[in-house]
Amino acid sequence: MATAAQSRSTADLEILLALELRRGRLRHELLGALRAAVQDGRLAAGSRLPASRQLAARLGVSRGVVTDTYEQLAAEGYLGVRERQAPVVARIARPATSLASGPAGAQTAVPERTRQMFRYDFVATTPDVELFPRREWGRALDAALRDATNDDLDYGDHRGRIELRAALAAYLGRVRGVRITPDRILVSQGFTQALALVCRVLLVRGARELWFESPSLAEEWETVRASGLAVRPVPVDRDGLITDLLPRRRGAAVVVTPAHQFPTGAVLSAPRRNELVAWARRHDALIIEDDYDAEFRYDRAAIGAVQGLDPDHVIHVGTASKTLAPGVRLGWLSLPAALVGEVREAKAAADSGSPALDQLAFAAFLGAGDYDRHVVRVRTAYRGRRDRLLRSLVAHALDLRAEGAAAGLHVLVRLPGIDDVALARAAASAGIGVRPLSPMYLAGSSSESGLVLGYGRLPVERIDDAVAALAGAIRSVRRGGSPAARE
Repeated sequence: MATAAQSRSTADLEILLALELRRGRLRHELLGALRAAVQDGRLAAGSRLPASRQLAARLGVSRGVVTDTYEQLAAEGYLGVRERQAPVVARIARPATSLASGPAGAQTAVPERTRQMFRYDFVATTPDVELFPRREWGRALDAALRDATNDDLDYGDHRGRIELRAALAAYLGRVRGVRITPDRILVSQGFTQALALVCRVLLVRGARELWFESPSLAEEWETVRASGLAVRPVPVDRDGLITDLLPRRRGAAVVVTPAHQFPTGAVLSAPRRNELVAWARRHDALIIEDDYDAEFRYDRAAIGAVQGLDPDHVIHVGTASKTLAPGVRLGWLSLPAALVGEVREAKAAADSGSPALDQLAFAAFLGAGDYDRHVVRVRTAYRGRRDRLLRSLVAHALDLRAEGAAAGLHVLVRLPGIDDVALARAAASAGIGVRPLSPMYLAGSSSESGLVLGYGRLPVERIDDAVAALAGAIRSVRRGGSPAARE
């Protein structure tokens, strides 16, 4: 262990950081230590941190490690950074500790969703299930079954197994900067159920609508509408959700994807993150943070969760659907204290709790480090596929500009002057699965033409052939023909 104590800034600030300086993890450890110090108040708002050169010298690390860390924390909204000035700690909310209970709710069923099989599948919402860690998961399941007591197999806490909630609290704090305790985590069966539970609680509380980024995933709108709430649009741009257009009314709620907006790939900028939180505080509003693929950032550390800026107004939702497989059906909600009781009762009414053995297996999987190792492996695989896809788009002279951060399982390409719905239909007839952009815009917001190209289901060795087939479909549609006719 190495400790940096009494590191003085120009404002004579004293910092105490406990760091485990491990080769290859210097940035990760420093980022986590500084983020935690801001979150728990050891670094107060307005405090000036040491200059990057000073802190690097005191810690015995390169200046680049400190500079990268400061830039990351600034992007997450924890620091304010100006050129040629030491960074200043931003003002964030402190975590609440109280619990509240309320009326019971129930999950509303959503329609079954099926997938067509394609020769080349650019699906943008699912991972490669071939990468699922069967051996490690099998060991975890065997251990869960072997060690489970009779009480473990009985009805339990509707929030989920305490073993998993404790493991998730540790993981989310370490990896995503989420400020949470096990008593405020609830285990769900994926994001769809998490959203349905929250919608039910909002409806009981008197809400009539839920705001969404536009464009966004249409299947989620159907979940909201099935619950009885209306769906309303908030446009996005290259900096993410346009916070100036959020509703100015008490108790409003919005669903956001700040780490990697779906489908544009934008990352919510630091000013917008702070404006979003300020909006929630000002109007006692709720932010539902869909952190659907944050583990897959390829060019830098993933942007920390917005929840870390204000645990009282943000529900952070994560799942294992992208990292492991959709069929695992494990998700989790990190809840504001005031909502725990109501969401817990809604979960009880929905299904009396998620499967215990799967939760115990996932807890062991997390605790043993198998989950972290698996994420590293698949992140490397997906990064290679993304790089290959971008090169292939250029090689086939499609004149398509890929948008979005180097992250996740998809890229967005714009198609000005082309009917993207007609193109997707024509591509499907040729055995190519692509998703058009324009239907992802909610009514009342301007739409644009484009394709959302996923690489989760495309092995790297098939990407060039897939892009070649897609290029043929695009050129055929541009000429007014049908790609299927040439197959």
